Amino acid sequence: MLGETKKWVVGSLLTGTAMLFSFSLSGQAFAATDAASSMPDITGKKVLVGYWHSWKSAGKDGYQQGTSADIALSSVNKAYNIIPVAFMKGDGVNRIPSFKPVGMTDSDFRAQVAALNSQGRSVLLALGGADGHVQLQTGDEQAFANEIIRQVETYGFDGLDIDLEQTAITAGNNQTVIPAALKIVKDHYRAEGKNFLITMAPEFPYLKPGGAYATYITSLTGYYDYIAPQLYNQGGDGVWVDETNQWIAQNNDTLKKEFLYYMADSFIHGSRGFLQIPADKLVLGLPSNNDAAATGYVTNPQNVFDAFNQLQANGNGIRGIMTWSANWDEGKNKNGVSYNSSFANTYGPFLGTK
Repeated sequence: MLGETKKWVVGSLLTGTAMLFSFSLSGQAFAATDAASSMPDITGKKVLVGYWHSWKSAGKDGYQQGTSADIALSSVNKAYNIIPVAFMKGDGVNRIPSFKPVGMTDSDFRAQVAALNSQGRSVLLALGGADGHVQLQTGDEQAFANEIIRQVETYGFDGLDIDLEQTAITAGNNQTVIPAALKIVKDHYRAEGKNFLITMAPEFPYLKPGGAYATYITSLTGYYDYIAPQLYNQGGDGVWVDETNQWIAQNNDTLKKEFLYYMADSFIHGSRGFLQIPADKLVLGLPSNNDAAATGYVTNPQNVFDAFNQLQANGNGIRGIMTWSANWDEGKNKNGVSYNSSFANTYGPFLGTK
């Protein structure tokens, strides 16, 4: 069957020992016993999610003309225990999206995933991105599932993050095909005793009843592991709070603690016009600095601490924090001053991931 991995015992002529190897459908051989074959268990753990850029920085690629850092996947700050690799997307020729590491061999990339897995950290494949062309059609379910499984078997990915934006969210039959394919993949690995992670990072205005992400949420209930709404790049969009009789915009730095608290509270209870996301599956998405996003950076981390602590005191402690991106956390501002992993160093200790 498609997605099946064949195994052979290969004897070493030099050592006289035998090693178990697996061969993916692509013909790529890898050691079946390496750490990349595992899927780390994150059950009950707080998460700090940091995206990793699979491309080289072009320089001055930030919103404030800063420069993101080129870092090896295996060198991502240890505070990030979930690292989505950006991005799996279409190539304009083949309808089924794919991923191929840039500037390294498949085995080199897998070795870096193995290094992270050996530390108990999960590496996900992020689907889409701001300019990611993804447009699947009914009937593509099994083919897309097979490609995800091939990616997992070749590189050691531990899950897939739905990071579709703009028209890609509703393009073609994405809203039905992608959830159906992910259910196939999750069930495939459940049969092996593994938990293939299914996560999402939607822009928060799409998380409303009838909104673009509603079908993904409802279709994957019982299958997804967490959802990390992007609480950035949305300017004046926000939440109306009856209790305080005010509109709190995403770019209102004065009311940042209130924005974070009431947005999380709205998701947890499915109130104030937003879809429901259980507290233990809710991760708040924030930019790592002012270069990483146009708006949304939290200049005073105490606002985050206070919002999280208030949620916890109310019996609604949430799962963690996501950031775009691990590369930006180690980047430099326009004057060449390093951001020096300030996001990881601030929120890792708070969440207990570092």
